[in-house]
Amino acid sequence: MSKINLGVIGTSKIAQEHLRVINNIKDFKLYGITSRTNKNSNFILNKFKFKKKYKSYIEMAKDKNIKALLIVVSADQSYSVIKDIIKFKKPFFCEKPAGSTLKESRYLKSLSIKFKTLNMVGFNRRYYSVIKTGLDIINKNGGIRAINVEGHERYWIIKSIINKKLRKKWALVNNIHMVDLLLFFGGAIKKYSIFSKSYDEKFNNYINFSFEFNNSIIGNYSSYWNSPGGWSVVLYGKKITVVFNPLEKGYWIDEKMKKHLIKPNKFDKKFKPGFFLQMNDFLKLIQRKKNNAHNLITSYNSMKIGAKIFN
Repeated sequence: MSKINLGVIGTSKIAQEHLRVINNIKDFKLYGITSRTNKNSNFILNKFKFKKKYKSYIEMAKDKNIKALLIVVSADQSYSVIKDIIKFKKPFFCEKPAGSTLKESRYLKSLSIKFKTLNMVGFNRRYYSVIKTGLDIINKNGGIRAINVEGHERYWIIKSIINKKLRKKWALVNNIHMVDLLLFFGGAIKKYSIFSKSYDEKFNNYINFSFEFNNSIIGNYSSYWNSPGGWSVVLYGKKITVVFNPLEKGYWIDEKMKKHLIKPNKFDKKFKPGFFLQMNDFLKLIQRKKNNAHNLITSYNSMKIGAKIFN
């Protein structure tokens, strides 16, 4: 089977993390690259041995040699790029979130339905090996009964480096991966209540989201910005608790209160966690020509819930 020629849009640090993974998947070939400023294109082209540099992503998408696209631009650019290239009906992978607002995400969902373009949105936390193992452990012991998610941002540290266009949307844009992980664990939400306050900012930045899923799992999502903290998830079951804090590390506690470390697999040690298994799922999507990965349609559900929390 011939290799799949990939066109890469974007040259950010996260783009390079993806490229390291792709270079270790034999079915992919890094064929072409382009970026908005082309500032780093030459460096990335030579470092990862691309065959060609394009002046624009439209030129790239039109090239018959390109069989699939990797969209790894900044969060404020993703919507515009996806909106332009989806009509070419080439399979693409994009980083989260595809749209920075619910309106943008809804429109991209409609385009996905219209053009039927194979696509995948990169919520890599779903692919963390420690999370997969921890989920398997609790499911073998009766399943999840309750979930506690914390998604705190050190906003006072990073505010000055965030694109001004994104600042008002940042709560949603930067928390969407935790909202998505919440739905990954629990499924569809049946009912919820939200308590929120605004401190220091014009948007609500201290938030409690309490919920019950259709499967009777209950829990809480708390997000307190401008307070030191981080990202974590705790899964509660019958005589078992599974903890991911930070998300890349995990352990579980048995009925005798003994802690057991959850070790990451070799791919999460070598690459950015979740990236290797995630990119292999993108490969399967292309090869099987089925839109069964987390995509513009399915990830819209995460944006809907996220927009309710971070309105």
